[in-house]
Amino acid sequence: MGQVLYRKYRSKSLQELVGQDHITEGLARSISAGLISHAYLFTGPRGTGKTSIARILAHELNGFDYDDPCSHMDIIEIDAASNRRIDEIRDLRDKVHIAPTTGKYKVYIIDEVHMLTKEAFNALLKTLEEPPEHAIFMLATTELHKVPETIISRTQRYSLKPIEKSYITSHLRAIADQENIKIDDDALDTIADHAAGGFRDAISLLDQIRHNSDHISIDTVAASLGIPPRQLIQALWEKLSTRDSSSLESLKNILELGFHAPKIASELLSYAIESRNIELAEQLLEVENSGNPEMKLRLVIIGLSDPLPVAQTAVPAPPAQVTKKSTHREVPKVAEKEHNPEVPQTNSQDLEQPEAVPTEQNGDAWPAVLESIREAGHSVYGPLRLAEASFENNVLKLRLRFPFHIKRIAETQNMKLIADTFEKITGQHIKIDVAKTEPNANVETKKSPEPAPEVTLPAEPIDSQEMMSDPLSIVKNVFGNAEVL
Repeated sequence: MGQVLYRKYRSKSLQELVGQDHITEGLARSISAGLISHAYLFTGPRGTGKTSIARILAHELNGFDYDDPCSHMDIIEIDAASNRRIDEIRDLRDKVHIAPTTGKYKVYIIDEVHMLTKEAFNALLKTLEEPPEHAIFMLATTELHKVPETIISRTQRYSLKPIEKSYITSHLRAIADQENIKIDDDALDTIADHAAGGFRDAISLLDQIRHNSDHISIDTVAASLGIPPRQLIQALWEKLSTRDSSSLESLKNILELGFHAPKIASELLSYAIESRNIELAEQLLEVENSGNPEMKLRLVIIGLSDPLPVAQTAVPAPPAQVTKKSTHREVPKVAEKEHNPEVPQTNSQDLEQPEAVPTEQNGDAWPAVLESIREAGHSVYGPLRLAEASFENNVLKLRLRFPFHIKRIAETQNMKLIADTFEKITGQHIKIDVAKTEPNANVETKKSPEPAPEVTLPAEPIDSQEMMSDPLSIVKNVFGNAEVL
C-alpha cells in the first residue's frame, strides 16, 4: 500500500516547514544558543504545522534524525482527545521523573490539549510548575481559548498563521511534478482556496483527486469538492445584480444538479465581497449554519429578486417625453395642491408604485439617493423605498402608509443619512418632512426643523384596557387601520 502524500511530503526539518518562518527561524536560533524552555505551546488553524514543529523540535533537541515512521522511547505523543481524563495525566506525572534512555530530554507532545478535562489540566499544571530538568512539554491546540490561562502562562507560546495561498500552490506544483500528476494551474488555485490556509488539507485533496482524471482541470476539482460550475454561479449572480425575477428558477436548477446550498452560498459570497455588498455577504454566511440551509438560501435569493420600485429603476426619458409626462401628471398635481385643495392627494395604486420626484430642480435626484443608500447596505432602504416622495420649496416630502415605517425613517441617524446623501449627490442642503399618507384628505403636515427635523408620528398611544378588550383594534392601529383578514 502506497504512502499518502501528506505523510510522504511532511517536513522533516525546521527549514522545510512551509510559511511559518516567523516561528521556525526563532526556534532555530534558540536551539543554537542553548535557550531551551521546559514547555512550548503551539496554536493555530488545523493543517498549519503545529504537530510537525513539535516533532521536529523534539528530535533536534535530542539530536535524533527525524524519520516519521521511526519512534523514540524518549519522545512520547499523547492525543488529548482520547486521553483527556485525570487518570492519564496522573500517570504522565508519575512517569515524568524517569530519566531519558537514549536522548538528553524526555519530550511529551500533547496534541489538542484543549480537550483535557478541568481536573486533568489541574494535574498537568502541577507538573508544569516544577518539571524535572530532563522533561520538556510541547502542547498543540486549535482552540487556544479553551486552554486555562494558568497553563498558557507557564509556556512559550507560538502562534501559527494560515499559510499563504502562493506558498501552497507552489508546493503543490512541486509535488505534482514529482508525482507526475498533470494538473492545470487554476485547478491548483482552487485546491489552495478550498484548503483555507491549511497545507495538509491541500495535499490531502490533491491526493484524493489525482486518480480521477489523467489531466486534472478546474472542473475535476470542482466536481470532487461539490462546487457548482463557475459559469452557473456567474449567471446566477448576473441575474441577482439586475434583480431578475428568474433568479429563483436558476437557483432551483443548480440545486437539482445535486449541489448543496452551503456550497452555492460560499461561491456567491466571493461575488458579494467583490461588489462590497456587506449586507448580502452577511446573509450568505448564515446559510451554512442555518437549520435549513436550502430554505435560507432561497429566502436570500427571493429578497434579491424583488423588483426595485419604479422611482429607482426608471430610465430617464428623452426631453420631449419628460415634458409630456410633467404636463400630464406631475405639474398639474402640484397646481391642484395650490389652487384646488379638495382634490385628493393620491390613490391606492400610487401608494403601491411610488413615482419619481416631481417638478423642482434636483427633484430627479431621488432615484440616485435611493440607489446610493441601497448600495451602502443601510437597513432604512427597506421602508424608504416604499415612500411616496415629492420635492417642493427645498423640502423633501416622504409619505408612507404605516406608522412603524414612519418611525423608522424618522430616527435621527436615518434622517441625517437621507439629508447627507441628497446633499452629496446634488450639492443642495434640504429639509425633510415625513408623515403618514392621507388618501382621502389634504392634511397639511408640519415641516421638520433643520438640521435634524422632529416628526410627529400619527400612531396613537395604546391603552392597556383597550388592548385587553379589543386586541384587533390595536392591530389595525399599528398597521394604519388596514383591513385585517
